[in-house]
This record gives sequence, C-alpha cells and structure tokens, in this order.
Amino acid sequence: MTFRQFAFRNVSRNKRTYAAFFLSSAFSVMIFFIYAFFIFHPAIKNSDFNWSAVTAMTVAEYIVYVFSIFFVFYSVSAFLKSRKREFGVLIMHGMTYNQLRRIVFIESTVIGFASIVAGLAAGMLFAKLFMMIGADVMQMSPLPYYMPSKAILLTLSAFVLLFLVISAFTAAFVRASKPIDLLKGGAKPKPEPKSSVFFQLQRSAFFLPDTSYRF
Repeated sequence: MTFRQFAFRNVSRNKRTYAAFFLSSAFSVMIFFIYAFFIFHPAIKNSDFNWSAVTAMTVAEYIVYVFSIFFVFYSVSAFLKSRKREFGVLIMHGMTYNQLRRIVFIESTVIGFASIVAGLAAGMLFAKLFMMIGADVMQMSPLPYYMPSKAILLTLSAFVLLFLVISAFTAAFVRASKPIDLLKGGAKPKPEPKSSVFFQLQRSAFFLPDTSYRF
C-alpha cells in the first residue's frame, strides 16, 4: 500500500475525526464565494449602482477571508491535537517522521480540496438566496443568476493557497512533536471555535454594504 492509498483510506475510515475540519473549511469557502459572486455580478458592474456599497462589499470580502484564515487554522489545530495519540502509535510501530509528515500532508490536502469543491457547490446553491436578500437590503431590483467564472477563479486561488499553507503547517506540527508528547495526546483538548462569534462576524460583514449604501 502506498502512502497516498494509506492517507485516502485513513480519511475514509475516520470521517467523524475529519468532519469538523472539513465542515468549517467548506463553510468558509462557501461564504467567501457568495460574496465574490455578488461583487462580480455583471448587472452591478454595468449599472449605475452605488459604488460605495460595492466597495464596502469588497472590504467585507477581505474581512471574511481574514477571519476564515483564523477560523480554519483554529479548527485544524484542534484537529491535529485530537490525533496526537494516533500519530504517536504510528511512530511507535516503526513509521518515520518523514513518512508521517507525508501522510498528514496528503490528508490535509485531500480535505482542503474536498472542502473547496463542497464550498463552491454550496455557494452556487445558496447564491441566489443571498442575491435576493442583498437586493432587498440595498433596495434594488432582483439580480439574475449568472455563471460566476471570476468568482470561482478568485475563490479557488484564495483557498488553494490557504490549504497548501495549512498542509505545510500540519507537516511542521508533526516534525516539532516528540513521540512521548504524541502518545500522551492532548490532556486538555482545545475547544472548538465558538461558531456564534464567527457567525456574528459574518453577519457584520453582510450588513457592511447596507450601512455604506445608506450613507
């Protein structure tokens, strides 16, 4: 069995362990994509729309991405801490640190790219609802659906980069850990990030364009 096959089977066998990391990542991708979907809408670019609101939406997009970075890194940190004992057992059974780093890197990359696909799919599904809400908030006529090639490209670029960095981070985490520390595991598991805080930030970013529009 190759390292790639082992990593893929490990992901498929431990769905619950990977669920929080995957869902938080996919959610971040979805929110980012929906904002990009709105910003690049041709009806907005080719109209006399209030550009201060578009600028505010663009700022909100950056805010969403920054907080997505912290949110995803927090999730992956908790994810890695919960697997310390598993890593320690693999090391004790003869796996080298280089081999373990390769496996963890592949696993993180697989989850990251799966999250991007799932987030984009969910974003495409909910984009129409977001446009209806956004049009109502900004007191404008309903926006038609369109093929968001620019939004997809921006989302892919932003999150492929993020997940490659995260994959490198997970490999560095393994390299910095000693076998005895891995076997002990997390005595005090790190709590999951409070979703309420993240949702409040997302809500604030959503209403930022409306505030700009009113002024």
